[in-house]
Amino acid sequence: MHAGRTASRWVGGSFFAGILMLVAGATEILQGVVAIRSDNILNGVSGYAYAFNLDAWGWIHVGLGILVAVVGLGILAGSRIARYTGIGLAMVNLVAQFMFLFYQPVWAVVGMALSAFIIWALTTDRVTSPQTR
Repeated sequence: MHAGRTASRWVGGSFFAGILMLVAGATEILQGVVAIRSDNILNGVSGYAYAFNLDAWGWIHVGLGILVAVVGLGILAGSRIARYTGIGLAMVNLVAQFMFLFYQPVWAVVGMALSAFIIWALTTDRVTSPQTR
């Protein structure tokens, strides 16, 4: 970097990923609450390969949503550990959304897209080393 200039952590892929993780975490929590509270709305068809009790699915989504949102805050705070954890959680969230696809197709596709964007943003953003700050 040039003398006198400092890189802002509020620019680039990490900031984008942190905000997306907050959004994905919030929607994941809402998705879980709907699954817990509305068994009659999300009726599954017997024979679905990934059929689970909807209460269990709901709690999985609520817990995953909280983790995703907390790691998103860590990314916004500039934590390198949160960055790597975010990649892993986004992968887990993508799989969980895929498995929930039958119950809420549109919401699940949006969740998968958010997770894919998070993975992309966290893996392509350049992280400056402490020597260049």
